[in-house]
Amino acid sequence: MKYSTRIEHLRDLIRSSERILSDSIPKGHIDLTSSVPPFPVPGALLNAAQEIIRSENLNYTETYGLPKLREVLAQKHNLKWGIGGVTITTGTSEALFCAIAAIMEPGDELLVPSITLRAHKAVSLFFDGRVNEYPVSMHSSVQITAEELIAMITPRTKAVLVNNPLIATGQLFTPCEFIKLAAYCEAQDIYILVDESFYDIHYPGSGSVSFAGHSPHVICFSSMTKLFSMSGLRIGWLFADPEVTEAINSVRYISSTCANTFSQRFALRMVSGLGKENRDKLISILQNRRKLMIETLQQHKLTRYVKPTAGYHILLNFRDELKQPCSDIEFVRLLKEHHELIVTPGSHFGPAADAYIRISFATDERNIQRGVAAIRACIDELNL
Repeated sequence: MKYSTRIEHLRDLIRSSERILSDSIPKGHIDLTSSVPPFPVPGALLNAAQEIIRSENLNYTETYGLPKLREVLAQKHNLKWGIGGVTITTGTSEALFCAIAAIMEPGDELLVPSITLRAHKAVSLFFDGRVNEYPVSMHSSVQITAEELIAMITPRTKAVLVNNPLIATGQLFTPCEFIKLAAYCEAQDIYILVDESFYDIHYPGSGSVSFAGHSPHVICFSSMTKLFSMSGLRIGWLFADPEVTEAINSVRYISSTCANTFSQRFALRMVSGLGKENRDKLISILQNRRKLMIETLQQHKLTRYVKPTAGYHILLNFRDELKQPCSDIEFVRLLKEHHELIVTPGSHFGPAADAYIRISFATDERNIQRGVAAIRACIDELNL
C-alpha cells in the first residue's frame, strides 16, 4: 500500500530511533536511561484521582480547556493576557504539533538545537517545512548566545525552537540571552517556540525563569506530571498571545477536540497546590542524587560534562577518554553486554552528541555508583 511522503519521513525517523534505542532492559542490569523519575505516585494524588472519577463531570470541555485551570495557570505565570493566553493540551507534544501547524507554511524553516528530541524536527517535516540546526555549547552553562543564534536565522526562518532547559543536558536558556533573541525575532516577525517540559524540575540557585508571556511572538508550552511519574496522563499547557492561541485551537478543534477531562481536573488540583510538599521532597532527593552523580564522576576522573541546572540527566563525553575511535552506539552496546549497564547514546538527540552518552540520576544511590564505575571500567578496558 502507498502512503504519503510525510509518513515515510516519520518512518525514517522512527526506524533510526529504534536502531539507536533498545526497549529491552535485561533483568539485573542497571538502568540509567530513565525519562521519568521512578518515584511512586504520592498518596494524596491517588486519593484525588479517585475522588475526581467518582464525583466530577468528565464530559468534553471547551477546546481551550477548563476555564478554572486556565485561570490558575494565568495567575501562576503572571500572564498579561489572562485566561485568553492559556490553552490546555494533550501533553507538550500536541502543543508543539498544533503550534507548528498554525504558524508555518510549506517551505518555512524551523531552527532547532543541534541536540534535541527527534520529534522536534519531525513535526516541521510533517508539514513540509525545513529544519536547520543551531549549535549548543557542551562546555558551558550557557546553551548559546543570542548573537550566535541570530546569525543562524535565514530569510526562510519562521520559528526558532528553544529548550528551557535543554532536554539532554539540563542547561537553561539564560534570561538575558532570551530577551535579546525575543526582541530580534519580534522585529522580524519570527516566532520563538519554548519547550519548558522539564522547567518544573529545577534546582535552588539555578536562576530558572519561565518565558511564558514574554511577547506576542513567544509560544511557550509546559507540563508538570513528569516529576510525579504520571506522564501518561498526557496533560500540558500552552501560553501565547490570544490571537495565536485562537489559531492553534482551530487546529486542535479538528485534531483532538479537547484535552482529557480527567487529566485537566487532576492538573487543576496539582497547580492549585496539591502535592507541593511531595514535589519539594522529590526535588530535594533529585538534588542530592545529582550531587552524588557529580561527585562519583569526579572520583572516577570523568569530568567532561555540563552540570545540569534542571532535569535529571547528564550528557557525558566518553570519546575524549578513549585512545581509539568508538561510536556511541558501540560504547552503549559494550556497556550493556559486558557491564550490565543501560544508558542512552548521545546520537539519539542528534549527530552533534555522538561523542556522548546520556545518564540519568533519577535512580537510587547504588545504581549511580555502580553505573559510573561501569563506565570507567569500560573505558579502561578499551584503552588497554
